Amino acid sequence: MTYPQILRLRKTLTIYGSIIGGLFLIALMIAHSPHAASDLSDASKRKLIAIPLSALLFSAAWGAIIYATAISRSLNREYDGVEMVWTKPIARERLALSYILLDFAAIVVAFIAAAALCVLLIASLGLLTHISVDNRTVPTLVIGLGAAFMWYGLMQGLTAGQRFRGGVITGVSWAAAFVFISLAEATQGGIEPLHTIFTILNVVNPLAYFSSYSLSGYGAHPSPVLPQAIAGTEMRMLMTWSLGLIGCAAAIAGWKRLEA
Repeated sequence: MTYPQILRLRKTLTIYGSIIGGLFLIALMIAHSPHAASDLSDASKRKLIAIPLSALLFSAAWGAIIYATAISRSLNREYDGVEMVWTKPIARERLALSYILLDFAAIVVAFIAAAALCVLLIASLGLLTHISVDNRTVPTLVIGLGAAFMWYGLMQGLTAGQRFRGGVITGVSWAAAFVFISLAEATQGGIEPLHTIFTILNVVNPLAYFSSYSLSGYGAHPSPVLPQAIAGTEMRMLMTWSLGLIGCAAAIAGWKRLEA
């Protein structure tokens, strides 16, 4: 029943793999250049190299987030052939859920592939033993995948019940995500009413939950771009997955009501 979607995901994962594979080769060449090797050797002698696993997961999560938005209109893509899709002897809700589950599995694969290449790059430098599990590892993993799933769910919810292609919505969501974060940071400690407005808008901004999490103080302190009630680490972990589920539920309901 879902074989066409499996073929689409195989194609998108192939493209994604080619892109991150190319980036890996570029990073490999840079890391093994003579000048870089000298710097690493000097740093190793001073015993300053410490690589938190959360930093690698943070990098891998960006790949998963980008991939998630790329496949987040799988139900909307069926709009021009939905009459044929709905002739299958299966309930619409179950068919939509199967699409979502397949997509989520592909997002996890994208995350694992990116994380594996990050580890492989570190291993190629002989620094595998320098990777350490820090206290941000689990939150970064949960929030990173959660942000990818949240963005996927929101895009599905906005486009699944529409008869037009939703590519523009996905593009606008990326622009809005960065703009809302920038404006929330710019108005902090200054124009408080505007800061409040932008932090509220960031409640539905996946990047507000994840951006700079692993590489900043956000891991130990509440994020300044979210309302205080949900700015802590635990609430960000909960909110990303909850909003993703809400978006997917809305997508299933909207797709079910779509008329052929």
